Amino acid sequence: MSPPARRPGLTRSAVVATAVALADEDGIPAVSMRAIAGRLGVEAMSLYHHVPNKDALLDAMVDLVFGEFHAPAGSGPWRDELRRRSVTARQALLRHRWAVGLMDSRRTPGPETLRHHEAVLACLRRAGFSLAATGHAVALLDAQLYGFMLQELALPFTGEAELAAIGAEVLDAETATAFPYFTEFAREHAMRPGWSFGAEFDVTLDLALDAVAGLAAHDRPEGSGSVASPRPDPVPVLAPVLGVDGCRAGWVGALLVPGAPRPRVVVAPTVGELVEAVRAEVELAVVGIDIPIGLPDGGLRAADALARAALRGRASSVFPTLTRAAYAEPTRAAADAVNRGLSGQGVGAQAFALRAKILEVDAWVRSRPTVEVLEVHPEVSFVEMNGGPLPAGKRTEAGRTARLDALSAAGLARPSVLQGSGYAPDDVLDACAVAWTVARHVAGLSRSLPEPPEVFSDGIPAAIHV
Repeated sequence: MSPPARRPGLTRSAVVATAVALADEDGIPAVSMRAIAGRLGVEAMSLYHHVPNKDALLDAMVDLVFGEFHAPAGSGPWRDELRRRSVTARQALLRHRWAVGLMDSRRTPGPETLRHHEAVLACLRRAGFSLAATGHAVALLDAQLYGFMLQELALPFTGEAELAAIGAEVLDAETATAFPYFTEFAREHAMRPGWSFGAEFDVTLDLALDAVAGLAAHDRPEGSGSVASPRPDPVPVLAPVLGVDGCRAGWVGALLVPGAPRPRVVVAPTVGELVEAVRAEVELAVVGIDIPIGLPDGGLRAADALARAALRGRASSVFPTLTRAAYAEPTRAAADAVNRGLSGQGVGAQAFALRAKILEVDAWVRSRPTVEVLEVHPEVSFVEMNGGPLPAGKRTEAGRTARLDALSAAGLARPSVLQGSGYAPDDVLDACAVAWTVARHVAGLSRSLPEPPEVFSDGIPAAIHV
């Protein structure tokens, strides 16, 4: 008996894509040759010309998902590349929830699977990791990725309301007495407004990458590489520049002018008024702002991922930038629903609290002000000027002193004032750090994360300058 003829237009990729769509909708049990054939409008037997059996189909489905992971480039910084790999992998696994337990279980891996593993190994080996250290790093990063995803996808709640309902059922007086630490953690941390289990992914990923960086420091020969970098030379101020940070009063700016002894502090209720007030006095060259510029349509910005990678141990200071559609929503609940649909990420209270300032800056930038505008993250700037992370938080006395010392070493004297009505010392110091990066940009000494910047549908280059 002759095998059935192939249906014109039927391809292996169409068969696999249909199987993935069925699994995305209803899980692996929904995937059968009969179901795929019904979806494609063909006879089930015609599928066997393209995939010989169910195991081969699962191999191809897993291979398709691996193809959605970022393949690290051996020429890029290993930490940046591996971080992006894990972030994009999580996004793919949130789209294909059935795939988590299958990703490394196939006996006959496909070309995308092998290509991905080759890229990960090449990234580490070209960075100087030994074979043993490469094995340790891959095991740790895969454990963080797949372990987190198994737990995240198994959680019996999808938002704060469901978590609160479960908590009300579980955390009775008897439980509180018998398990006080469990109760404390649930009530005082996990059940507080704004907490999201998904937000722990970036934090735990950075902890894993910190561990890999520590492994690299011990794995390499003495002098072949280190975590800290030398401090850059003091920055020359070649033209008037303004660094801007948000504050309770609106916006605080640090103005650097050639020949001036110290940064001058200016304050205004809106960013537009701040810039115009400065431009009334000097011919302003560039403005830097500590706020996201260039809002994504879906997914995460590379700029945020690279900034977190630069902030070893302080990655939580970089709040994820929401999608443009999420910022258009007036409430966090509505923004959360929109953002989850577009990027797979929930919306924390701190990230949403920046909404008004982000929309203000976005509207101002899109009005095409006749001045160059850069996005700068002050913590990343402080790491750059200090040659490594600062030892204390910016709101502590030790942190304030360390930041003043870093600014002084970078060529910036103590600002004219440190605090006033509606702005605090950390606001002023952040504005100074932004101004330092802008001065570097004018002098041709800065770089952007990423390089080149991403551009979304708004047409605005999205990158953090350092």
